[in-house]
Amino acid sequence: MFNAKDEILKLKNGESWVWPESDYGKAEIWLKYNTYFLFEIPIYGGGEPRFYKQFRDIDSLIKMVESWS
Repeated sequence: MFNAKDEILKLKNGESWVWPESDYGKAEIWLKYNTYFLFEIPIYGGGEPRFYKQFRDIDSLIKMVESWS
């Protein structure tokens, strides 16, 4: 099992991480200039990830993604 917070904290400026779920992922998270950009990955991998929201606080970002069903 992965620890989302640990994975997100490993990001360096300009890097991204895909939150795993099934075969396609659940969310894509980018770090740019101390801001985290959250992109929703459409279910079943159909289409491109869509920008959802930006965060400065990792815990709020994680809470948001975990609330998605």
